[in-house]
Amino acid sequence: MDNMIISGIRIYFPKSGEHLPSPDKGMQTFAITVADGECFRLLAFVNSRWVMQGMPEFGNMGQAIMGAVRQGKSAWH
Repeated sequence: MDNMIISGIRIYFPKSGEHLPSPDKGMQTFAITVADGECFRLLAFVNSRWVMQGMPEFGNMGQAIMGAVRQGKSAWH
């Protein structure tokens, strides 16, 4: 499974059928999944489980990555 670290947060990019890992608690972690083949959803690893970050669904991968970075940045303040 591909992943990257941007601005101190880890973002996973699971392929269809891959299970998300249980990451360490030392770093904020998000995952971007494909929804309905067109939109991207953002999940966060919170309290030892993956939770959907609600709306919006993003139209492209870049928007989803920026959504994760914004959420991660605001959580550290």
